[in-house]
Amino acid sequence: MTILQTIGVFVGIPVLIYGTIAVLTMVPGRHKRPRYRPGQTWDYPPQWWAGDQPVVTAAGGENRLAQGGGAHGTW
Repeated sequence: MTILQTIGVFVGIPVLIYGTIAVLTMVPGRHKRPRYRPGQTWDYPPQWWAGDQPVVTAAGGENRLAQGGGAHGTW
């Protein structure tokens, strides 16, 4: 390989990839719906990112606050 081919592969291709990403980022009109702005009403249903199954805790668990102790030091 010549030095020009090496530079083309190791410099030209990454510059082409970064340039394509930059141009696609700046293309106007890609957003189909209006963006949410602070202060506007939220017109969408709530989304929970923890999954679609409800969280189930163990029944009959001890109440840790009633036992005392913990980080605040009431032993």
